[in-house]
Amino acid sequence: MTSPDDDRQARAKQHVEQLPAETALGNADPAGGVDEDPKILDRAAEEERQK
Repeated sequence: MTSPDDDRQARAKQHVEQLPAETALGNADPAGGVDEDPKILDRAAEEERQK
């Protein structure tokens, strides 16, 4: 007979396996991320702050 803890643990493991890697690691990007060069984005953000 399986205990309730075993069942919960199995369901949790299954849930985590289905998550995207960045979510499973705890650093999800809710915007979906970009494929652009991050330096360009950093410069644009800096210019926006200066306005």
